[in-house]
Amino acid sequence: MAMPPLIYLRGRIPLNPHEHVAVLYRDRAEAFSAVSFLAEGLKGNDLCVYLAPDDYQAEMLSRLRALPLEVERRIADGSFRLHHGLDSFQSLQEWTQAIFTDAERAAAPLLRWLEEGLWPAPLGFPMPHFFEFHALLNFQVKHYPSVALCQYDLDQIATHHLLAAIAVHRHLLVEGALVRDNPFYVPAEKFLPLSPTERERDLLRLFKDVRFDVRELLVTLTGYARLQ
Repeated sequence: MAMPPLIYLRGRIPLNPHEHVAVLYRDRAEAFSAVSFLAEGLKGNDLCVYLAPDDYQAEMLSRLRALPLEVERRIADGSFRLHHGLDSFQSLQEWTQAIFTDAERAAAPLLRWLEEGLWPAPLGFPMPHFFEFHALLNFQVKHYPSVALCQYDLDQIATHHLLAAIAVHRHLLVEGALVRDNPFYVPAEKFLPLSPTERERDLLRLFKDVRFDVRELLVTLTGYARLQ
């Protein structure tokens, strides 16, 4: 028997435990449509994480504080963690590992991870390492009940970075349509051993059928969502 969906994102999109989802959206306001994802976790005993630039954090906190939630208490006791990003791959990995370890020690029912993909740029974090991190995050979400939402603004992300973001997430939410099995997904075991040059070469091969045209790519993905 299939495992029932653990949560319904936006009230209608079923997400299961152990899923790592790239959310592709347009318009900054859409970045905060996941407020209910965090709010539901804060109402319960989930460990919640929000990794985003400071201005996004400020707006998300404003929206959460407008709800009947104990936001400050959850921040103080460490069950709601906010960060604007880290400056090295090693520190990001160590911070993430500590979160998963703490969730296990606290026996949190679920780890809810919400990340805004804009955070690396202001910190100068290398994008090749950013996508390596997300390839590795696929392993971590499999080891502990967790749902990771990684948001990417289609109006702000470079095309070659968008292709890499799509490649390292098995599940996609494309302008509101769920692609459960991403046809462009590259498993971490294949992605990580490649050099940056080899990754770029393979991504060019992978996306050649859509001619690297973002509009055509999105149409293709939403078509897959309808089929699934």
